[in-house]
Amino acid sequence: PKAAANQEYKAALDKWKADSQAAQSAFKAAMADYLAKAKANAAARKSANDAFKSALEAARTTYKSAIAAATTAEAKTAAENARKAAVAAATAARDAAIKAIAALPAKPAKPAELPKPAKPTA
Repeated sequence: PKAAANQEYKAALDKWKADSQAAQSAFKAAMADYLAKAKANAAARKSANDAFKSALEAARTTYKSAIAAATTAEAKTAAENARKAAVAAATAARDAAIKAIAALPAKPAKPAELPKPAKPTA
């Protein structure tokens, strides 16, 4: 009976090890997938924000040169309106780009530790 109990314990222990390793490797794969998606998401956000910043910088430069060249109130108003329109267009483009980025899935949960089989006492 003791040999049979030890055999059962060894089989249960092997199954426990295999199940634990399978759960851990599934978690690692899910985590790697999640991290890749998070990295892509961050890169897309950075790209959208960089494009927005460069559009704002271009609008500011254009506005400065237009104001410097403007001699009338109408020309200054037109330059200000053009700057506001450029900022609004850049903001809309950035918002659309950020909306187009796929939402991140929920972060994978670490697998619960399986209870280790008890050693036979008899």
